[in-house]
Amino acid sequence: MKSEQNPSIRQVKIYSIVTVILIVIGSGVSYWTAGRIEFYTDAVRHTSEVLQCTDQLYSSILERETNIRGYIITGNEEFLTQYHQSNLNADALLIQLKRLTVDNGIQQNNVEELRGLINSRVRTFNATIDYIKEHGDLDGFLDPSKTNSALSGYKMIRAVVLRINKVEDNLFRGRNQSLINNINALPFIVGLISIFSITVGLITFFSIYQYNKAQVTANAEIAVYQEKLRDQIKLLDDSNKELEQFAYVASHDLQEPLRKITAFSDLLKEQYADKLEGEGDLYLNRITASAIRMRRLITDLLEYSRAGRIDIEKVKTVKLSKVVSDMLDDYEMAIHDKSAKITLGKLPKVQGTETEYRQVFQNLVSNALKFSNQKITPEISITSEKASNELITKYPSLDTTQKYYLIKVSDNGIGFEKEHADRIFSIFQRLHGKEEYEGTGIGLSITRKIIEKNGGLIFAESSPGKGATFNIILPSIST
Repeated sequence: MKSEQNPSIRQVKIYSIVTVILIVIGSGVSYWTAGRIEFYTDAVRHTSEVLQCTDQLYSSILERETNIRGYIITGNEEFLTQYHQSNLNADALLIQLKRLTVDNGIQQNNVEELRGLINSRVRTFNATIDYIKEHGDLDGFLDPSKTNSALSGYKMIRAVVLRINKVEDNLFRGRNQSLINNINALPFIVGLISIFSITVGLITFFSIYQYNKAQVTANAEIAVYQEKLRDQIKLLDDSNKELEQFAYVASHDLQEPLRKITAFSDLLKEQYADKLEGEGDLYLNRITASAIRMRRLITDLLEYSRAGRIDIEKVKTVKLSKVVSDMLDDYEMAIHDKSAKITLGKLPKVQGTETEYRQVFQNLVSNALKFSNQKITPEISITSEKASNELITKYPSLDTTQKYYLIKVSDNGIGFEKEHADRIFSIFQRLHGKEEYEGTGIGLSITRKIIEKNGGLIFAESSPGKGATFNIILPSIST
């Protein structure tokens, strides 16, 4: 009897062990499958979020295109308000898209490329808006080059969006297929352990809960960001109003006391010069010189605030050769005093205003004369050539589909250190004391502002004792 029971007990033990093994294996497989389902569910949901974000971004781009067209056609400011809101929405969506694709290097590069194209498009639109606000229409602004550039820019944006969607579609199909494969394995696992379905249900519930929680958090963060953005816009508006108020004060209230100081100083010197004792005459001269310098500083500051913003003349085709020739004729005495030699090459026609370009070249020639080497005859050359593609692609602010001229203003003056090449264009920046060279340090800042306003850029090259070259890149006029 005992011998007959032993196999049965042994079988029970075996069955128990097998059952435990099956339970353990089933639990392990169910746990692993549940983990895979959770992983691919999150992956599919993440891909869907990216696609949804991309669709919203593209919709925002289309909305912006519609608003800018509506504004151009009707002049209704409401379209302009909606256009600015579309820009804000696009910026927020770009940030969200960047965050969602942080683990995908290809998509990160695509998003950055899309950001650059959008920013370039926005700059074009802003230039169009500024032109309409200034002239009331687009006569003289649109040309085949700009139209083709605009169409090309839109196509490039659409191509990048489609590229992002294609990458995500491929990921979605792969992840969705993996998710389906794991779900199809469920019936076999359910046959081994019934609790698997409960586990999957709990995992699904937990995933949905986590997703909803994440969505609530994301919405709250977006709301906070939008509120901060509105605050920043308000601060910027307030700052602009303060600058306008400052310009008014500088042009009226500050100049009047200086005129009185100068007038009374002149009267004092004229009527009481013989009664001044000691260093009185010296002090009086210093008062007058300081007042004159202060007036010049205020005047230059006003010039800087107006540069590139207020056009005295309507923008048109400008012959730089004529502008520079006229400027040199008016500057003849200063050139003669320095015995300077001026070489003027053939200069192109560009878009802008004669007054502004005259100011640009007058500042550059004036600086070349001011900072000339006292031991040699000053030589200044002004030439131009077509800008190479390598030079254009070097600067992101330039449109690679546009043709440009490179205009060079070179001298054989005292030059400056290479590290100061950018600093000299900053407002109030001087490399020398005012005792050595007069001036307020604003001229080159005004020059840069005018050039950039006309769609170009300026940079300097120099070394001590070997002169300086100011390179101006300006868009060419399509023929």
